[in-house]
Amino acid sequence: MSAPHHIYVHNYHLDGYGHVNNARYLEFLEEARWHFFRQHGLGDAMRQAQIVVSHIDIAYRQAATRDQILQIDSQLHSVQSRKLLMLQNIYLSDSPNLLVQAQITLMPTQQGKIARLPENLLHTLQNLVSK
Repeated sequence: MSAPHHIYVHNYHLDGYGHVNNARYLEFLEEARWHFFRQHGLGDAMRQAQIVVSHIDIAYRQAATRDQILQIDSQLHSVQSRKLLMLQNIYLSDSPNLLVQAQITLMPTQQGKIARLPENLLHTLQNLVSK
């Protein structure tokens, strides 16, 4: 697993109830995914593969509020030639309090259509799958 990604919750992340807006969590998860890929030296390769999100299953467990620091753990769960499944959890930093659980399905594309991952990238990603 990679080092977690941390995000400081600002006022503009909040909804009218003073909680992080649900759409902001999607942005946080995307930022953490790219952090994961860059940590493994794959940022450029993933951009060249034109990786897109095809499905998100997300469960909101507890609200985050202003001035909290969130920790996002990301791991690859499975990798196939046309599909990657990534698991991401958001916690309050240095706490076991789980705020969000998400399963993200990613797919490589070329010219707007689903494509295969290049073989070298496929093998590299398969080696990153959490056991």
